[in-house]
Amino acid sequence: MNTNNAVGSKLSLLFLCISSFILLIVLILFSGDKTAIAFADNQSLVIENAKVNVQAITIQSAYTKQRKVYGLIESAQQANLGFELSGVINETLVAEGQRVVKGQILATLDKQRLMAQKKELDAALLRAKADAKLRSLSAKRTAELVEKRLEPDQRLDEANAALDAANALVNEVRARHESLNVELQKSSLVAPFNGQVVKQLLDSGTVVTMGLPVFVLMAEVDLEARIGLPTQSPLALSLGERYTLSYEDQTVPAKLISLAKQRNRATRAIDALFKIDAQAAEKLYLMPGDLVSLSVDVEIDKQGAWIPIGALSNGVRGLWTLFVIDKSTGSQIIQARSVYVEYMEQDYAFVSGALDHGDLLVVSGLHRLTPNQVVQNIQVINTARN
Repeated sequence: MNTNNAVGSKLSLLFLCISSFILLIVLILFSGDKTAIAFADNQSLVIENAKVNVQAITIQSAYTKQRKVYGLIESAQQANLGFELSGVINETLVAEGQRVVKGQILATLDKQRLMAQKKELDAALLRAKADAKLRSLSAKRTAELVEKRLEPDQRLDEANAALDAANALVNEVRARHESLNVELQKSSLVAPFNGQVVKQLLDSGTVVTMGLPVFVLMAEVDLEARIGLPTQSPLALSLGERYTLSYEDQTVPAKLISLAKQRNRATRAIDALFKIDAQAAEKLYLMPGDLVSLSVDVEIDKQGAWIPIGALSNGVRGLWTLFVIDKSTGSQIIQARSVYVEYMEQDYAFVSGALDHGDLLVVSGLHRLTPNQVVQNIQVINTARN
């Protein structure tokens, strides 16, 4: 019996020590902010002196988020280059990626047929000139004889007619010769401007028709960026305004010079054309085909509210938790609400869920709060997103 009493006394003493230790810890925790704790009649924990900062929630029918859209650098001047006559490609003199200057020969056609025709015309022109010279001397002698009355006037008319025919033949052969020289020039494909060969479409030995593209040439000056915009984004852009593009974490100043009037059939986006700042293009060594991006605002139809990220605490099943002040019972009671985070931007989050317009959102001191606490001292502050 005495043994049982001794054990009971020890247990009572142990329970008393543990209770005293817990009470001491509670007093230490709340002594720093001079907060007194008590239980109300409804068993809700009351925070008497601690100040709780709150903010009124503003419900919106939509929110705007930033989205990166991408596009490619392209040349303001681009040409598909082909020969102006048919033939067989004899030689290609440049390769893809090579820079060329205006007037540089890029490829040639087989000229054997044209050169044979040139030799024939050269000989024909010499014969025609020789015949014309002979006809001229004959007409001169005939004129002298007619003047001396040794030949009738008819012989002079015949001599002059023969001279005219000879001169006409010279002009005809000369015209054919010049036309052949033009064809010989056209048998060489030359660069119409300074630029870069971005694509070679045909090789040596290929039979080509007039105008069939052999090379694609892009000018390296006046670079442009073509970017596909989401449906509503073009409404926020203005022609002639300057915008900042991004290239490998570098900023690229550009001016909007064109907005398409209809969607791109392949991407379903609206193409925007930006003229790249020349100094930036040179500094960053931008080239056709480089990838650039633009941050645009996109409006999302979703009801919710912007709140400070600091007002959120972890929830369950992908939800987040925030605290609001409920005054419906006459007291200021902490209530937990579960919300979805739709979008985050810097220090704010757009959330949707069980929120009402005008709810008082707790924005600081969340670590001291639990649901059903009664708050006696609240202060409304403005931390709304601009």
